[in-house]
Amino acid sequence: MSVCPQAPVTRAGGPSDEFPPAPNVFPSLIPRDNHPLAVRVKRQLMGFMSYLMFLIPLAYAVENGWLRFGYHGLGIFASIAIALNVGFLVLLRSGWTARFTDPSMMMLQVSVAGLMALAVGWYVDGATVIVLMLFFTAYFFGIFSFTTREYFVLSAAGVIGFVLLLVAKYAPGERSSDAFRLEVLHVIILAIVLAWMSLLGSYIARLRSQLAQRKDALANALARLKELASRDELTGLHNRRHLMETLEAQHERSARHGEPFSLCMLDLDHFKAINDTHGHAVGDEVLRGFSERIRAHLRRLDVVGRADNDSTFGRYGGEEFLLLLPYANAAAAGQCILRLRAAMHVDPFQTSAGALVLTFSAGVAEHRTGEGSANLISRADAALYVAKDGGRDRVQLAD
Repeated sequence: MSVCPQAPVTRAGGPSDEFPPAPNVFPSLIPRDNHPLAVRVKRQLMGFMSYLMFLIPLAYAVENGWLRFGYHGLGIFASIAIALNVGFLVLLRSGWTARFTDPSMMMLQVSVAGLMALAVGWYVDGATVIVLMLFFTAYFFGIFSFTTREYFVLSAAGVIGFVLLLVAKYAPGERSSDAFRLEVLHVIILAIVLAWMSLLGSYIARLRSQLAQRKDALANALARLKELASRDELTGLHNRRHLMETLEAQHERSARHGEPFSLCMLDLDHFKAINDTHGHAVGDEVLRGFSERIRAHLRRLDVVGRADNDSTFGRYGGEEFLLLLPYANAAAAGQCILRLRAAMHVDPFQTSAGALVLTFSAGVAEHRTGEGSANLISRADAALYVAKDGGRDRVQLAD
């Protein structure tokens, strides 16, 4: 059974609640809310620009007769390159490739670029340097993505493909010519440069791995520091700073949606007498035990009536504790505290000084429209003093 009455789910809001903003039908090419996808799209655009830049030396080679397919073949090559890049860009930007181990499809893209370089090499006469440039540019993009093994495999495939191209282009009787020996030199250069790029890629891959590990360690450390900064050292509850931040956030949420919430101030009865009689060590045991008992009951009982925002309980200072109940009015919050008070009477606290009977007094204040945090706390605190003056072990509603 719920401790507090179930709060209505409907929110009272303004026009922004009734008319949500229209979705963006035309998203930007480079997303702003997805950094990994933005990096992949930018890298794809860089590759596309590389293809376009290579049209200049290819056109120069056609003009000088070093490429046999002429301007018509150059147009076909350019059309294929543009179509492939636009296709890859659409797949990347749509997020369809996010399901893959390699969302950028870098291995496929570099392989396609290598095949296109070999296709150009078949039609090249005397300007094989163009093929080398195509290979080097395509393989360069893999430095930031491939593992060492992937890079060596792809490099070996590129060199073997180039060798097979030369074997197909040159008849056995032509392989003693100066032109063929120059082509062999190109193969050696290709193998050396790709091997060097593989080693460089391996080094960069290790750096990426180390940076990722350090980033994770730093994120964990920052999360731990944030957690420690928001916790009371003795009880492990939220501390005063966190309580005030949560209260301000609840104020803003209430102002936007008109939702009620209540603040409860709890104070242990005769706590000074426990310290004076049994010592501060026992007093600390009592504070920890009280915190654990209240927190345990809050976990078991539906004190909020809503699953989307849990109550916040913490140590406000000394033997004073603060409980923030979203969606609860004063009457519902008062019932919650009465249930918690009744749970305190079930059994005494076990301490190193023996069993101690412990009670608390509470003041409950419901937030008023436009009321600031300081005034809300002041009303809850005033109600708490009324409860103490009335004999303690009581729950008092403000005003």
